[in-house]
Amino acid sequence: MFHPLEGDLSKLKDSEVESKLQELTKKHYQASRLGSQELLTQLSTFVTIYRDEMRKRQAKSLSMNNNVTNEDLGQLINVD
Repeated sequence: MFHPLEGDLSKLKDSEVESKLQELTKKHYQASRLGSQELLTQLSTFVTIYRDEMRKRQAKSLSMNNNVTNEDLGQLINVD
């Protein structure tokens, strides 16, 4: 998801993204108590953007940790 007012999240550290996500989640909860639908919509958009960035980083980290390549899988399969 992209929002024109949000910068490039890939330049932020993981801790900065997590901190911002916590802050946005807190603000979203507060706005839901106030009942402002317009504010909730905007906050939901930003929460989604930051959650997507965290998922992308976690998936990248997981794939780097697994280090399984096609050659490795090819050696496991015996066709004989």
